[in-house]
Amino acid sequence: MSAYIEIPPWHEPLTFRAFPDLGLGPVAPHRHKEIEIIQAIAGTIRIGVAGQVIQLNAGDVFLIASGQPHYFLPAPNSLRHVYQFDLGLFDTQAMQKSVSDLARLFTTRQPASQDWPRATVAAFNRALNALFAAAQDPLDRLAVLGHLYLLLDLLDQAVPPRTAPAQNDGAALRAQTTMGQLNQIYDYIDAHYEEEITLTAIAGVLGFNPQYFARFFKKNTGATFGRFLTDYRLMKACFLLVDSDDPMPRVAAMCGFGSTKTFHHAFKAYMGVAPLSYRNKMHAEGEAART
Repeated sequence: MSAYIEIPPWHEPLTFRAFPDLGLGPVAPHRHKEIEIIQAIAGTIRIGVAGQVIQLNAGDVFLIASGQPHYFLPAPNSLRHVYQFDLGLFDTQAMQKSVSDLARLFTTRQPASQDWPRATVAAFNRALNALFAAAQDPLDRLAVLGHLYLLLDLLDQAVPPRTAPAQNDGAALRAQTTMGQLNQIYDYIDAHYEEEITLTAIAGVLGFNPQYFARFFKKNTGATFGRFLTDYRLMKACFLLVDSDDPMPRVAAMCGFGSTKTFHHAFKAYMGVAPLSYRNKMHAEGEAART
């Protein structure tokens, strides 16, 4: 299993965990089928997601949907609470909803609390604080479940919908078998993204022909394979630009781009700035956060 696919360690039958993170180091690009909620407690937190770097300050919340690639830049002097849970823990029969219905809540609502009404942000933070407190008692599963249902209700009733279709989020993964197949693809990409990856080669990982694979991948991720691969390489580049002092030709080569020129053009189209400007901006913001 590659580092790109994260499988949270569940230490008990309840597929939920909540933990603090001081942001002392970077977290490399990864994705997982579990929902993740980030609650900024102190300092400034920076999350890379969907071609953007989202900045959170104390009191801000960010929702990460199932299967959505993301990474974290170093955030010294900060504290965030991280909540991860599998949607399968909800009683979908009683709710008369499927897991896919619940997953769509996280892809159709505004993910950043900066775009929510103040009352919603306050209510969501209260619910998260209560959930975090309940999670400290491993025997208090009923309270944990109650707070999770409350969060789901707040998401459904109070968090505003996205103003435009989500980009680069991917569609909700509809079945465990599909997630397993996609995990094989993600593993292959993570192991070979520095090399040329043809549609025929990647389709062969699942024993599909290229045409069928192209339809399968687009249906289950919301992106063409070519677009996804380029975005993944660019996400790796964003991380390397901040986490290393490697020159641009080396970053381009390490991320699978055939030339520095191709890398520069793709990066600027993806992030809106040139790679060197991005590095300088991120380093300046990191220094500002430390002071």
